[in-house]
Amino acid sequence: MSPIPGSVETTLIMIMAIIGGFVLGKDALSFLNVLYKTLIRPGKNLKKLGEWAVVTGATDGIGKAMAFELARKGLNVMLVGRSADKLAAVKDELSALNIKVMTAVIDFTKFGKADAERVTKMLSELKVGVLVNNVGISYPFPQWFHELTDEEVDSLMTVNMQSVVWMTRAVLPQMIERKSGAVINLSSAAAKPPNPLLTVYASTKGFVENFTKGLALEYKSKGISFQCQSPLYVATSIVFPGSTVPVEKRATLSTPTAKTYARYAVARIGYDVMVSPYWVHEIYMWVQSRLPDDLLGSVILYMHKGIRFHKKNKAKMEEKLAAQKKSQ
Repeated sequence: MSPIPGSVETTLIMIMAIIGGFVLGKDALSFLNVLYKTLIRPGKNLKKLGEWAVVTGATDGIGKAMAFELARKGLNVMLVGRSADKLAAVKDELSALNIKVMTAVIDFTKFGKADAERVTKMLSELKVGVLVNNVGISYPFPQWFHELTDEEVDSLMTVNMQSVVWMTRAVLPQMIERKSGAVINLSSAAAKPPNPLLTVYASTKGFVENFTKGLALEYKSKGISFQCQSPLYVATSIVFPGSTVPVEKRATLSTPTAKTYARYAVARIGYDVMVSPYWVHEIYMWVQSRLPDDLLGSVILYMHKGIRFHKKNKAKMEEKLAAQKKSQ
């Protein structure tokens, strides 16, 4: 029986239609905004922020690609990493772009206040406009929390959290004085949903996200931009360890090369606080944000268990356990 015009049923249907249209319209605008931010909106003139960019973990992958992209934007670059030889090699490559390049050897697995004081003194002599806290480590393969060694847990927390905190403190005083600067902290899409068997890694990246959001509000009025970038897979040696072909050749539409990622990442600097710069990743994150955590966590657990019990990783785990017993 069809509803009578002017009846309660008709009124309810109209209200539901209006609400549904509002929700769909809001999502449509949100999706269009994703496309605008990643594919259309122009990047900012980063030279206005300062003369130098500092990039940690700059000898490979995303860090190296970000250093080159920032150099192409006209910034001088300080490369920070733990291998003097690798830093020297990247410095030689960057010097061809007619910019100034400096290097700093720092082992972020042992990074602390003393290292921060040394870096602060070093950077105080430069006008740092952009800091990219890129250095980070993950598990060699998914594992239960109890399977990690104390050393692995400590390294994950030190590299992924303490390096971000102390490096930010190293550049903040001069940025406050100039009322200008941008700090970019690399997180991961893994920080968003529950990430079983990568729990410590995902949790350290969750710290990076909240650290960034808090500081963005604290220092917005002082002219300093804080941004957290959370990529999905990028074709690097971390994503494809031991690859028999150059990792760049493993790139796909959803897994860009580090160079492609860096182009999108640098173009987003100075805008939104929370981003996943590459356009495909941003769309994925847009969809993911509309799914329940229980569903996402269950799917991720199933996927990670498959990787954990792959024959090559089972062999690695046996080797790890044997080494632990031998050292006791």
